[in-house]
Amino acid sequence: MLKVSVSTVDGGLQEFNEPDSIITKLSALRHDGYEGKQLVHELLTDDWGPPPVGVRIRGKLKDGTCIDEYIPYK
Repeated sequence: MLKVSVSTVDGGLQEFNEPDSIITKLSALRHDGYEGKQLVHELLTDDWGPPPVGVRIRGKLKDGTCIDEYIPYK
């Protein structure tokens, strides 16, 4: 499992776990041209209270690969 941290404009932080498959989905969406807000909406959700500043995905995949991805919400 990977940890997803969402920093919001009001200074809040939401954290939750996602399966390793989120990285495959992230790569596919980036390949299709998604970035920023659109990427976050497709990858996670577009239903936010206070909007995010950015999303960080980090952890270690089952194969041992370390992940540290940041998606600015712009």
